[in-house]
Amino acid sequence: MRTRTGRFTPPPTGLRGALDLRRVGMLGHSLGGATTAAAMLADGRITAGASLDGGAAGPVVDAGLDRPFLVVDTPGKGGMENNPALRAFWSRLRGWRLHLTVRGAEHQSFGDDVLILPLIAPLLGMSAADLEHEVGTIPGDRAQAFQRAYPRAFFDLHLRGRGRLLDGPSPAFPEVDHAR
Repeated sequence: MRTRTGRFTPPPTGLRGALDLRRVGMLGHSLGGATTAAAMLADGRITAGASLDGGAAGPVVDAGLDRPFLVVDTPGKGGMENNPALRAFWSRLRGWRLHLTVRGAEHQSFGDDVLILPLIAPLLGMSAADLEHEVGTIPGDRAQAFQRAYPRAFFDLHLRGRGRLLDGPSPAFPEVDHAR
């Protein structure tokens, strides 16, 4: 760290050596998903990447990647079904890849909004249709369960070499469709 005088201070006690920089993962939602893919193209130190309802843009669309990448999307709108750049990127992935679609989800289902928006929708003057457009029909607890389980399973598999959730459909998550 740099102080106001421009001098460097040593890292906090215990931090040196705490990170294993041979196993780095990156995850992003929306534009963060596209940023994850672009960052992986630019920086080979990122071992695995995941995109939650994000697209793909820039040189990585044509270049693809040779490392593990997880694409999570929603039915319709901006997902693989309707996003030519994302389909092109997907077709150029040369490493491990998995495409998950979460039925009943919408773009804001992949964060705290799925729990918060239903509570404050009346205060915001949101109609039921407006709310459904933002967070979908997936119950908030199911969206949160997905968020806790699948990204962790992805990084456990590719950074720690363990886990089976991504092997195929899970009875615990009937709303998740798999495609390789």
